[in-house]
Amino acid sequence: MRTLFGFQPALLLVFAVGAGSIGTVHASPASLADTVRPVVVEQMQRMRIPGLIVSVQTPDGQSWIEALGVADTVTQTPMNVADHMRVGSITKSFTATVILQLAQDGRLALDDQLATYFPGFDTNNATIRQALQLTSGIADYTTVGFLNALAEGPQRVWSPGELLATVADQPPMFPAGTSWYYSNTNYVMLGMLAEQVTGQPLGRLIADRVFAPLQMTGCSMPAISDADLPEPFSRGYQFGTDWGRTTAPPAPLPPLLDVTDTNPSWAAGAGAAICTVADMTIWANALATGQLLDPSMQAQRLSWYPTQDPKAKYGLGVVDINGLVGHNGEISGYMSQAARRESDGTLIVVLTNLTSAPDNGEPATVISEMISRAVPG
Repeated sequence: MRTLFGFQPALLLVFAVGAGSIGTVHASPASLADTVRPVVVEQMQRMRIPGLIVSVQTPDGQSWIEALGVADTVTQTPMNVADHMRVGSITKSFTATVILQLAQDGRLALDDQLATYFPGFDTNNATIRQALQLTSGIADYTTVGFLNALAEGPQRVWSPGELLATVADQPPMFPAGTSWYYSNTNYVMLGMLAEQVTGQPLGRLIADRVFAPLQMTGCSMPAISDADLPEPFSRGYQFGTDWGRTTAPPAPLPPLLDVTDTNPSWAAGAGAAICTVADMTIWANALATGQLLDPSMQAQRLSWYPTQDPKAKYGLGVVDINGLVGHNGEISGYMSQAARRESDGTLIVVLTNLTSAPDNGEPATVISEMISRAVPG
């Protein structure tokens, strides 16, 4: 949720990694697992990831899904491929899909001004399309200060309006449409906008318009007062409470904390969703191929804008990172990526129970790229 792109692996070995014995499915044929599993296990150890779930499906019918490591560092309960995990900013792709469907339905236009829906708030003359593409210039509420304050009140329930109010006095970062910045405020606003247009809560809209049509039965958008995850689930971990901690030696590594029960309402339409690896695999394909949109709208979705990272470009609630089209997400205790490789349609999903590595690298993003390099295209 906090950032999109982090690629530097950490260098320390701590956790002994083994396959979860509950719900683990081994590859068919074995060659895919033989190729990819050693890469994943080595990187888990380097990044100190307690547990993860990985799914790889190639267009020629090979597949590998496996749970590695532990879901609970106290009980040493193994990861389970059926575990529910928070998926952070992958939620943006759900929220964006609802907005794009409403545009298809004629309920709104992508080039409508945000000001129409948010009177009294400085929307920087930005449009709905610019909010979707993160080019609105509207300030980000998820500053380091805000994220660090979560440790003081992890169970606080945030309404979307309260989140928006935290940046009400912040000036725009740049004129709308002239640059790009990963401001989560855009997607909090888009969720609120969808609710205004339809009169329905965002969670219901996503359930009816995304989860149900694709039979993503393990996915949910929790109510803002709900900090629980459905059973079975993996607990979520984070190195300390300082989201802005330095990685420069000789800075000591903070303790590994269990932050599972942090209320995800602070992420709202930008990052509150919960899913399983099976459902994320369905979504990785549907998002990249436009299963829930007409061809014209999908083409608009895949209109790319360059980001600060030369490896990545951003569409309308979708990102292309080195040829992996989908989305990633980071939220307290979890980091995930679900993507379809543009060159051949290989589906790669990685769900981890660690927010970020000791060097602040993004575990699922790094491992997804390593898998993409390891699997022949």
